[in-house]
Amino acid sequence: MEEKVVKKKSPKLLMIIVLTVLVTVGGSVSAFLLVNKSPKVQYFLAEVETFKLVGTIFEDRYKNELRWLEVQKEKPVETNFDLSGEWNDPSVDNEMQQVQSIVNSAKISSKQVYDPVKKELGVDLRGELGSVNMNFGSVFVTTEKLVASFPFMDELIRFDDKDFGKLMRETDPDYEGNENLGLSQLFEDGFSMTEESRTYVEKEYIAYFIKEIPEEAFTSEKEELTVFDKKMKTKKVKLDLTEQQVKTLLKNLLEKAKKDEKLKTILKEQLTLTSFAGDTSDNEIATLMDGFEDGLDEAIVGVDSIKLPNGLQSTIWHHSNKIVKREFAMGVGEDKTDVDTLMISGTQLLEKVGQKWDFTFGVEDSFGDENFVKIKGDLSWKDQKAIDSITLTMDDMKFIYKGKEQLKDKKRTFSRSFGFTDGDLDPAVIWKGSATHESDSMKAKHEFTFSEESMDVNMFNLILKQQGKVVKKVDMPVETDGTVNIGKMNKDELEAFTEEAMVKVQDWVFGFMEDLQGEIGGF
Repeated sequence: MEEKVVKKKSPKLLMIIVLTVLVTVGGSVSAFLLVNKSPKVQYFLAEVETFKLVGTIFEDRYKNELRWLEVQKEKPVETNFDLSGEWNDPSVDNEMQQVQSIVNSAKISSKQVYDPVKKELGVDLRGELGSVNMNFGSVFVTTEKLVASFPFMDELIRFDDKDFGKLMRETDPDYEGNENLGLSQLFEDGFSMTEESRTYVEKEYIAYFIKEIPEEAFTSEKEELTVFDKKMKTKKVKLDLTEQQVKTLLKNLLEKAKKDEKLKTILKEQLTLTSFAGDTSDNEIATLMDGFEDGLDEAIVGVDSIKLPNGLQSTIWHHSNKIVKREFAMGVGEDKTDVDTLMISGTQLLEKVGQKWDFTFGVEDSFGDENFVKIKGDLSWKDQKAIDSITLTMDDMKFIYKGKEQLKDKKRTFSRSFGFTDGDLDPAVIWKGSATHESDSMKAKHEFTFSEESMDVNMFNLILKQQGKVVKKVDMPVETDGTVNIGKMNKDELEAFTEEAMVKVQDWVFGFMEDLQGEIGGF
């Protein structure tokens, strides 16, 4: 049998595919569209309006939850969590019944108070096992310091953000990482861009790319379709770019990015937001940025060497500026005999009371082998009730989501199932519960059950209770002269403190274990 030769793909191919798909299959460009209705504008206007509609549908269904998220960004909020388990198996022997009783009497609790304005955070952790209460301690954080209270220490423990570099050099004289711990990053939104940066990227890159795509690459015609048994008159708009047009667009965009110092600043800011506790030093970020620039140089040079034998074809069918059908195809390879073709095709019907879609996407290689994923969805939201079903199919495997929801006033009750099947196994995680969101508070109960044919229903349950409310502030601990500031210690002081603390931890653990053994013996 003739063996198939598998070639390693160049990283620049992935960069080129991602850039192209991002531009041709969606994006936020509404602020830059013209008022005329040329085929080009029809194409991107339909993309934008479809994207907006999806957002509107989601916001309408979960408006109470989204409002509560906004409250947490504007006011101090206290959130309490209680996590417990249930093991219900009447068939276990006497010895396992004791273990089952222990599991059913255990609970872990936590309180978090977060102030997004003052940027203060307090978290404590507690536990229960029958009548035994366990206090694991509290941690309070600001952008400048961390203060901890532990049950085995009489004094508060403090560490200042600015002392991180000094402390690291006390234990490692060769340390060359960050000088700050990076506590301020705990109060940032991760990879979220500022509005200014987001607008800049949209205008300078997405809108730029759209503007550079030639008008003659688009054609439009009327076509009547039947989408999920619904007949409709649509506009079919096709984007057809030749190999040379795609290469020219990509090279121009990459060259623009290479010269753009502001874009590099934005990327550096995003990398910095992910750096915490010295895991990515300034030198490492500088190295990553150099790698980004080298990657752009490699991609620019590599554009001419790649093969796009059929160029790029992207066709949409839209009704009232909402996309109801899509087809996309682009083959990319390093030579004409080794081309992988990315393909997307399917239909969708997006309405406020229900959304349906049936899409297939994946890659066909040069040998004709296909690696496709099929995703079908049927969501409904009518009279404040939802019935949802989503199926993702890969070869013989299926991932299945089913859900039911009902919203009455501010209370949502729900039952959601996340399942998997390969023809033999059929496990699922069932998530049931309710959640009530008011303007200044919320409460919720979540029950997670593992389901499988060989197990009884509700044999294992995990229960999470949650309560949140708006409060005045984070009650930061009152520091005294006895507060231990470990960031100010030298190496010898730090070692002495660590040894003393370990003795206290051991005494606390031994006392805790004695209480625990007494409680377990009572089961």
